Amino acid sequence: MARLLIVLLVAACSRSSDEAGAKKFQEQAPPSGFAVPSSISIAVDVDGTAGNAITADTLTQTKPDFADNEHHAWLVATLVPAASAAGSVIEATSPAGVSLKLAHPTAEGYEPVIFLTRRGELTARAIDPKNPFPKWEGQGGRMHRPGDTMPHVPVTKLAITRPKP
Repeated sequence: MARLLIVLLVAACSRSSDEAGAKKFQEQAPPSGFAVPSSISIAVDVDGTAGNAITADTLTQTKPDFADNEHHAWLVATLVPAASAAGSVIEATSPAGVSLKLAHPTAEGYEPVIFLTRRGELTARAIDPKNPFPKWEGQGGRMHRPGDTMPHVPVTKLAITRPKP
């Protein structure tokens, strides 16, 4: 009887350690300081001609047009002056080949930006310059709110097409 009790006790202990490996832990908090990841490199194409790439150095040396503790956003026109022409179209392409076309400015007055979060997520999107970081930003499902309804893509290439005179 004592042997049976010991065998059951060992089996119970081993089972609990197996379950501990299956537990899911909360995602780690983002770093407390804001730093531009060194791996950033965005190819730039202006009217079919290769331009200077946007790198981590470019973003570090250029003051963000919009910034708070959680986000930094640079207007595409600040990073690539050729994109400042009214009527320009900025096409942002993701590593998977998905692209998003953004007018400069959009019909609603939104401006195309390169958007960086404290977690190092870099995307291309359009934001409202009057309210660049709405209260719901980053809280989509938390309060059953729709979150950011504007499309955005991780960005590795920008193709800028200016209107022809």
